[in-house]
Amino acid sequence: MKPATTVCAAAAPWLPLASGRALTLGRIIEPGTLDIRRDIAIPLGNTGRFANQLPSGMLYSVAQHCCIGADFLWGQTQDDALAMAFLLHDGHEGPLGDQTSPFLAALQAALDETRAALGDVSGPRLSIQRLRRQIAEPIDRYLHAEAGLPWPLPPVLRDRVHYVDLQLLLAERDHLLGPQPRRWDDKLSTIKPLALKHRIKVLPPAKAAEAWVTRFETWSSRLHAARARAVRNPANLADRTREAVS
Repeated sequence: MKPATTVCAAAAPWLPLASGRALTLGRIIEPGTLDIRRDIAIPLGNTGRFANQLPSGMLYSVAQHCCIGADFLWGQTQDDALAMAFLLHDGHEGPLGDQTSPFLAALQAALDETRAALGDVSGPRLSIQRLRRQIAEPIDRYLHAEAGLPWPLPPVLRDRVHYVDLQLLLAERDHLLGPQPRRWDDKLSTIKPLALKHRIKVLPPAKAAEAWVTRFETWSSRLHAARARAVRNPANLADRTREAVS
């Protein structure tokens, strides 16, 4: 198979979007390609976390997950950039869907075993996670530009979002999944579940999608306005960056 950079756009893999457009995967996305509501928010509302394996039989959506973490961070910091970064951290799953961590780990193990069986162990290890990120990256870049955020995110924002994401994962486990048949990854044993004010109540997909897009519109409006002010006065941008780090 040819590297993606040598495959012409017309021959590259693509998928149809709810808006009626075509999304070429792994390529730069032109402005106006994605409809934030139809191609991102509504699919996120219809995409269930935990492979839809809640004992209640309900669909707990990626959209609601993103809103809960974003609201938590905004409540702590009143920082639009940090809240928006969490809102968008799974945004690529709108078009691509959600692949659970155990499934990706199983794919990695199967790939490693296949390479070993074929005697192909001299080269560098092929990472399923890295390949996934490569395909998701153009979508993430597009969404962050639409939101008024830089891409890649500054490490301080990226790392904060990642840690709160793990904390929220544990809170979701405790609130929604019930007793587990096996112990979870030991790497999570040092992390405390996110201290939410209320137990998670699953929202219907349409309400979760609307909550997601409402936050996107609110915070993106303020972020674009802040960036416009920063262009006129660069010192403002430096001040906001220092505030986000603190």
